[in-house]
Amino acid sequence: MIHGAKRSIKPHVLKTPILHSSALSRRCGCEVYLKMECWQTCGCFKLRGITNFLHHRKEAVMETGVVTASSGNHALALAHAATKMKVPRIAIFLPENADPAKVAKIRGHGVDPVLAGQTFFETFDMAQAHAAKSGATYIHSHADPLVIAGQGTIGLEILEALPDVDAVIVPVGGGGLISGIAAAIHAESRSVAIIGAEPEASPGAYLSMQKGAPCERIALKPSVADGLAGGLSPLPFEIAHHLIAQVALAAEEDIVSAMKAFFIEEQLVVEGAASVGLAVLLAGKIKLPDKKIVLVLTGRNVAAARFLSIIAPDGECA
Repeated sequence: MIHGAKRSIKPHVLKTPILHSSALSRRCGCEVYLKMECWQTCGCFKLRGITNFLHHRKEAVMETGVVTASSGNHALALAHAATKMKVPRIAIFLPENADPAKVAKIRGHGVDPVLAGQTFFETFDMAQAHAAKSGATYIHSHADPLVIAGQGTIGLEILEALPDVDAVIVPVGGGGLISGIAAAIHAESRSVAIIGAEPEASPGAYLSMQKGAPCERIALKPSVADGLAGGLSPLPFEIAHHLIAQVALAAEEDIVSAMKAFFIEEQLVVEGAASVGLAVLLAGKIKLPDKKIVLVLTGRNVAAARFLSIIAPDGECA
């Protein structure tokens, strides 16, 4: 299914590079490679899953229109892909505190999102109600097999570029990305450790691994990694819980330090959600001395003013 997704999305999605970072390798004590999904079209990996879904469900979505709930990037990818396909009705629901950069980019595609809900769960419920009332096709951000298969193409690209990789560290929100990557890589090589990283403010995958069951509706706290808000959904848990070596939690100050490190060492602007992997490495939550590690940099869609206020609240970044 993932190899099929790779063929389906190839004409529409970038094959992003994997770059070695000497500076981050020195700081982490292992060989750090960056899978640059932050350079993907739309600035995030989400376009892969959306494109695969729309390719396989084109007839249905052209008849019913589409609806989704998202913290931002999934919605942005949908706005991009669905407008290119000329889907007749596109309804997007975002939390009220969604990043302004993501909201602006969605509007740039001619879609006016509904900003409603104090939390992702509230927004999700509103979008589900809209789908039930309107008959529109709901595209889940992380709990749909076609979406997961699309995200899993990242795993195939990692193995093609680095067949001797020792571990892949994946940011975890609802689990669509890590389940897709884990399934893709473990189908080819069981020796690669798949490691999840998520904020302490949203520990859905961590709790799920501890409990042995998906923890989807969990208490959430504010986080600079707002793109990972939510719990681990049942389908991603079913696919990947036995394939994930561990899940490490990143403190807020460590996520900020990682965002700053990406900017200082590699001149990269990445979201908090994309920085949790480096955060757990720098904080010593994961120890992989001298191993070859890939960090999946999931997105760059953060407003400039917000980014600067996070990494340099006093006006200094050194």
